[in-house]
Amino acid sequence: MSALLLWHGLLGGLLLATRKRVGRAAFLIASLGPIATVAYVLAVASDALGGDPVVELVEWVPSLQLVLDFRVDAFALVFLGVVGFAGTAIFLFAFKYFGSEPKVAMFAGTMTIFAGAMIGLVASDHLLSIFLFWELTTITSYLLIGYDDDKAQARSAALHAAVVTGVGGLAMLGGLVLLGAQSGTYKLSEIVANPPPGTELVGLAWGLVLLGAVTKSAQFPFHGWLPGAMAAPTPASAFLHSATMVKAGIFLVGRLAPAAYASTEWWRPVVFAIGFTTMVIGGWRALQQRDLKLLLAHGTVSQLGFLFLLLGAGKSKLLFGGLALLCAHALFKAALFMVVGAIDHEAGTRDLRKLSGLLRSMPAVAFAGIGAAISMAAIPFTFGFAAKEAAFDGLLAIDVWLIAAAATASVLTVAYTGRFLIGAFGPHDEDQEPAGLDAHTPRNFLLWSPAVLAIAGLVLGVIPGALYEPVKYATIAVYGDYEGKLVVWPGLVPALGWSLASLSVGLLLLWRRELLDAAIALVGRVTRYLPTAEGSFRRFVSGLLSFSDRSSSLIQNGSLPFYLALIASVAVVVPSTAFLAGRPSITLPESGGPLELLLGVVVVVAAVTLLRVRRRFAAVLMLGAVGYGIAGLFALLGGPDLALTQLLVETLAVALFAFVLRYLPADFDASGTQRAPKVLVAVAVAAFVFVGGLITSSVQPEQPVSDTYLADAVPEAQGGNVVNVILVDFRGFDTLGEITVLVVATLGAAALVAPVLRKEDER
Repeated sequence: MSALLLWHGLLGGLLLATRKRVGRAAFLIASLGPIATVAYVLAVASDALGGDPVVELVEWVPSLQLVLDFRVDAFALVFLGVVGFAGTAIFLFAFKYFGSEPKVAMFAGTMTIFAGAMIGLVASDHLLSIFLFWELTTITSYLLIGYDDDKAQARSAALHAAVVTGVGGLAMLGGLVLLGAQSGTYKLSEIVANPPPGTELVGLAWGLVLLGAVTKSAQFPFHGWLPGAMAAPTPASAFLHSATMVKAGIFLVGRLAPAAYASTEWWRPVVFAIGFTTMVIGGWRALQQRDLKLLLAHGTVSQLGFLFLLLGAGKSKLLFGGLALLCAHALFKAALFMVVGAIDHEAGTRDLRKLSGLLRSMPAVAFAGIGAAISMAAIPFTFGFAAKEAAFDGLLAIDVWLIAAAATASVLTVAYTGRFLIGAFGPHDEDQEPAGLDAHTPRNFLLWSPAVLAIAGLVLGVIPGALYEPVKYATIAVYGDYEGKLVVWPGLVPALGWSLASLSVGLLLLWRRELLDAAIALVGRVTRYLPTAEGSFRRFVSGLLSFSDRSSSLIQNGSLPFYLALIASVAVVVPSTAFLAGRPSITLPESGGPLELLLGVVVVVAAVTLLRVRRRFAAVLMLGAVGYGIAGLFALLGGPDLALTQLLVETLAVALFAFVLRYLPADFDASGTQRAPKVLVAVAVAAFVFVGGLITSSVQPEQPVSDTYLADAVPEAQGGNVVNVILVDFRGFDTLGEITVLVVATLGAAALVAPVLRKEDER
C-alpha cells in the first residue's frame, strides 16, 4: 500500500514539475496511477475477500502515536475498486476532453495526488492518518474545482467547497481525538471491535465525526457546495463528485456505524433523518434544473443521501444493499457526467432546452447516456435495479416508513432521469434555437470511457452475481455476518412492489410533464423566501466579511496607546478570570532585611517621581533608577547573574532613550487628555502583577521544577551556574527564540529608520 501511495505521489509530482512540456498527454501518464490501483485490487482480492486483511505499518512519529497504519479488508477493497476502475476510465476520458495548454498537466497531477489521498483514506486503520488523507482530498479538490481560476464562479465554488468540507474536517478531527482518547486506541479496527462506552464525551465524539462526514458527502444542510462544484471541468466532476470524494464521508460512517450505533441511542434516527431529507431535497432540486450537469449534481446529492442512510444505519442488511448501490452509482453517474462532457465538448452547450437531434448526430454517445440513465432510474435488468432491490429489502426489514421514504425519493429519481434523457436526446423547445444538430460522435475516449461504464452497468444487471462476493465479504468485514442478495429478478416480493410503484409514478409524472412543471412552479413560489444552502453560505460569508471589516476598523485604528492598552487589558482579564475561578490562597512572604526595604523604598519613590516629572530626560533617569533598584534586589536575593543582566539592560535602555530624546520635545504634553483610562490600565496591570506574584509564590508543589534543574545541572549540562545552564541548555530554544525576536525587531527598526537617515544625509 505504501508503494501504491508513493507511486501516485511521484506521478503527481512529476506532472506538476513537467507541466510546461507534457500537455494533455499528462493524463495518459496519470492514468498509470488508477491502473496500478486496479492491479493492486486484483492482487490482494483473494486475501481480502478471504477474511485475511492486508496489513502494513509505517512509523511516522512514534512518540506522538502518529503512524501510517494500513489495513485493506474487503470493505476497503470495494472502495479501492471504485477509485481504480472509475479513475482509469475518467483519466483516459480527460486525455481527449482537454486541449494542450500547460495548465492541463497541473490538473492531471493534482487529480493523481487526489486519487492517492482517496486510496490512503480508505486503506487507513489509524484515526489520525484518516484525517491526514481526508484533508489532502479537501486541498486537492479545492485546486481542481478552481481550475478555471480566471472565472469568479470557479473561485467562489472552490472556496465554498473548501470552507464547508474544511470546517467539517476540523470538527471531525476533534471527534477522532476524543474517540481515540476515550477508546484507549487510535486504531479504527480496534474501536469497531470494542466500541467505547456511551458516555457524554463519546457521544460528543460521534457527533463531531458525523458532522465531518455530513459536510464531506454533501448531506443536508451542507449539500449546497456540491452543485456549485460543477464549475469544475467535467473529469473532476465525474471523479470527485460522483465516484470518489463525496463517498469519503459515506465510507467513514459505513466503517464506524456498528460502533457508533452501539455507543449511542441517537445515531440511527439522526442518520435516517439526514439521509431522507437529503434524498428528497436533492431529487426535487434536480427536477428544476435546465443545465444537464447541474441536474446530475442535484441528483447526486439525492443518491448520496440514500447511500448515507444505508451505510450509516448500523445494520448489515442495509450495508449490503448500500455497497451494491454504491458500486452501481459509481458506474452510471461517472458515465453520465462524461456523457454530458462529451455533449458539451461537441455541441457547445448543456442547456436541455437548446439541445436537439443528438440521438441522430451522436448515436453512440446517446446509447451510453441512455444505458447509464436507465440504470440510475433502476429499470429492471440493470445493475441499478438489482442494487436498489437489495437496498429496499433491507429497509423493509426495519420499518415500512423507511421504504415509503425511499420510494418517494425514487419517484423523483425516475422523473429527473427522464427529464435528462428527453432534454439531452429529445427534441428542443420551440422557443429556443436548437444546438447540437451538427455535432458528431467522437471516435476516442470521449465515447469509449462512458460507454464502457454504461455497458458494465447493463451487463452486471444480467449477471449481478459478479459483484455478489465482494459486497458480501465487505459486509462481513464490518459486521461479521451479512444478509442480502443480488439477483436479476427478485420474484414477487414486497420490495419489488415498492420499486415498480415508484417507477410507475415517476413515469406518470413524465407523461404529464405539464402538471409536473406546474407543481415545480407552485412549490418554487411557496418556497422562494425560504433559505437555501447556497444562499445561506453566501450570506454567512458576506456577514463574516462585514463583521471583520467593522471589528478591524475598531481594533486596528492606528493608535499605539490603544494597542498597548488592549494588550495589557487582555493580559490582565484572562489570567485573572482563571485565578478567581480557582479561589487561590495567598501566603505573604517573610519580611526582608533593612537593605531590601531601603531598595524597595528607592524603587517606589523613583516610580512615583517618574509619574510627576514633566521633562522627558528626567523621566528616563527615574526609569533607570527603578531598574537599578530592582537589580539591587536581585543581588540581595541571591541572583547575581540576574542583577548583572538587569544593570546592563537598564544602562543600554537609558543610553538608547537619551539618543532618541534629542529628536523629541524636551517636555511631555501637558494637556492631560485621556489620563483616566491610562491610569486605570496601569493600576490594573500593577495590581495583577502584584497579586499574581503573591499567588504563584504561594503555590508549593510537591517537587518544584527547580529541584530538577539543580539536580541535573552538573551531570547533564556540565555547568555549575544553574541560571546559565537553564538559559543555554534546559531552555536553550526559549533563549534562541528571544534572541531571534530581538534581531528581527532590530532589523525592522533599522529598515524603518534607514530611509530617514539617508534623506537627512542628502540634505
